[in-house]
Amino acid sequence: MRKLAALLVTLLVAHLTYATHLVGGVLYYEDLGGGQFQVTLKMYLDCGPGNTNQTGFDGTASIAAYSANGQLFQSWTVPLGPVADVPIVWNNPCLSPPSTICVQEGSYVQTITLPSGTGGYTLSYQRCCRSPVVINLLNPGDQGLTCTVTIPDTDVSGPNSSPSFDAYPPIALCMGTDMAFSHAATDADGDQLVYDLCAPFVGGTALAPMPVPPNGPPFDPVTWAMGYSVSNMIDASPGLAIDPASGWMSLTPTMIGSFAVGVRVKEFRDGVQLSEVIRDFRFDVVPCQAAVTSAITPQAALNGNTGLCDGLTVDMENQSAGADLYHWDFGVPGTEDDTSALDEPSFTYPAAGTYDVTLIANPGWPCADTSNAIFNVAPPVTVAFVPPPITCVDAQPLTLTATGPFSNNATVTWALGSGTAPDTDAHVTHPTFPGVGTFGVQVTATDFGCTGTFTDSVTLHPRPVPMFSTDTAGCIPLDAQFVNESTAWTPFTSSWSFGDGGTSGENGPLHTYTTAGFHTVSLTVSTSTGCIATETLVRPDLIQVWPQPIARFSVLPLVTDLMAPTVDVLDLSSSAYDVTFEVDGQVFDSTSFSYTFQDAGWYTVSLMATSGLGCTDTTSTDVFVGGHFFFAPNAFTPNGDGMNDTWKPEVKGAHLYRLDIVDRWGRTVFSSTDPKEAWKADGFPDGTYAYKAWLSEWGPLEKEYNGRITLLR
Repeated sequence: MRKLAALLVTLLVAHLTYATHLVGGVLYYEDLGGGQFQVTLKMYLDCGPGNTNQTGFDGTASIAAYSANGQLFQSWTVPLGPVADVPIVWNNPCLSPPSTICVQEGSYVQTITLPSGTGGYTLSYQRCCRSPVVINLLNPGDQGLTCTVTIPDTDVSGPNSSPSFDAYPPIALCMGTDMAFSHAATDADGDQLVYDLCAPFVGGTALAPMPVPPNGPPFDPVTWAMGYSVSNMIDASPGLAIDPASGWMSLTPTMIGSFAVGVRVKEFRDGVQLSEVIRDFRFDVVPCQAAVTSAITPQAALNGNTGLCDGLTVDMENQSAGADLYHWDFGVPGTEDDTSALDEPSFTYPAAGTYDVTLIANPGWPCADTSNAIFNVAPPVTVAFVPPPITCVDAQPLTLTATGPFSNNATVTWALGSGTAPDTDAHVTHPTFPGVGTFGVQVTATDFGCTGTFTDSVTLHPRPVPMFSTDTAGCIPLDAQFVNESTAWTPFTSSWSFGDGGTSGENGPLHTYTTAGFHTVSLTVSTSTGCIATETLVRPDLIQVWPQPIARFSVLPLVTDLMAPTVDVLDLSSSAYDVTFEVDGQVFDSTSFSYTFQDAGWYTVSLMATSGLGCTDTTSTDVFVGGHFFFAPNAFTPNGDGMNDTWKPEVKGAHLYRLDIVDRWGRTVFSSTDPKEAWKADGFPDGTYAYKAWLSEWGPLEKEYNGRITLLR
């Protein structure tokens, strides 16, 4: 018996390792309405070692429809659709199947049109061959399979979709272990479903592995090997059984090997059977390992960022063997919410610390095993500080606060460069720096053995310095141009007060003073960025504004004549420190004086009054001296002795004047309009000459004078 079992295991492993053979199949449909049906064929093949590709599936499948009288209605060539691995469903977590077990599912889907009123149809697909390691069939390598389903006449039954199985049964069974599986199907129409065991159908041969078209009904059942039948399809105790209402199948296999099995679901509506779907599949009974070992990958060997200082989230890695169920306890005190049933869970700890992690493999089973591992977790330490805004150098000490995801027990240190800080608790420090400029600052935090560092800088600016220059003295009105010489490290605004009630917000204003005296000037400079500050410079009595003198004087009398040509001048100026008069080309510094005019006419008396810094004012007035005087000699001796050599009348008070001298023949020998010009008589003989003088005073009076002149040498 042990030799036979060994031979069967060898054949099974060889089959799973080297061949790709039919494992099973099923055919079902969905009514789309209007005589159209979507037909689905699912085939199952081995994909064990050496057969991991899709070459075992046919590129197309031939599906035929036979009418109720058994005649071929139509066949369709359906292309291969998606291919997927069938997951291994294992219902005993204490056992572990061989790793060589593998089955793939290939789908063929086609929409077909079948007219109603024909009594219904039977669909079929046939393919050879089954695996030679199947032990409950006679010559299994020569027996294929037939997938078939019936479609009722919709004129009689109404629209109908066949049942479809919900899940594929376990690929492998552990020998000597109970197995239970639901072969439940779903019916879109809500019809009654009844389940039973049935013999799979054969179809296709080694000579004709995929008939095109496939044969129609009736279909032949498989040929059982000795000792096997529908009632005994697999060596089991208790034997293979299925609940007709729920589809639950159960057995305890007692023989290692591969077994062909058929399960049928029948569809009833109002007590009338409409269709049936047969699932042809294979059970592989294998020896299973019963050893279960719980093992947690140590923290130091974990992949990814799950070490100390990598954060509070740990991606656990499971090194257990032989188990399918797990219970993790992540070791957080005082809570029961720190567990997981996942294979390799991820857990986020509430705080940094040391935790004892427990893993139970196959909890609640006799084969359960427990392991523990110590995990030290801490968040990565990041530290930072917010540099204060640019600060005035005299606003120190500063306040720097270390922030980050670390505890109050973390050690915080500062590297302040040339700065100093007296604080013992360095979470918040108050440094002082030696002057203006930018200073690098580094903060380091260490918590739970994790360290983070951050570097930034603080900047200190000087306070603004107000300064200006201007003219400091002048006369009313004084135009003072102010030059702003203030300094600051950021833009600033200026506010001026000129001491006479005037103000300005200009940078360098021009201000006109109209009030005499001393004026105090102040300049206020304000910055709104950097070192935000306001500074004021006050310069007392900076501006001296001298008064403007008012020049005034009196002249008495303003009108006179040559008989009384003297006038009196008196200074009447105000705010004057000095006065200067000018009369007929003569300058007088006295504040009062008398002046005698030598001739008649209009004369201007002017005054310039002067105060401090040369502030001046001028004024003038006109004086009229009236009347005239005319006297002419009657002889002269132009002999060159220096006495009486020329002839000239004495004339005063003449505004207009003309003199003509004629000889005895009436010829003009001399003429002049200048009362000061004399006749020299050069070249003229001695004798008597006549003269006529005309003059006009400054007033309206005109005079004419006539006479004779005797010339003697």
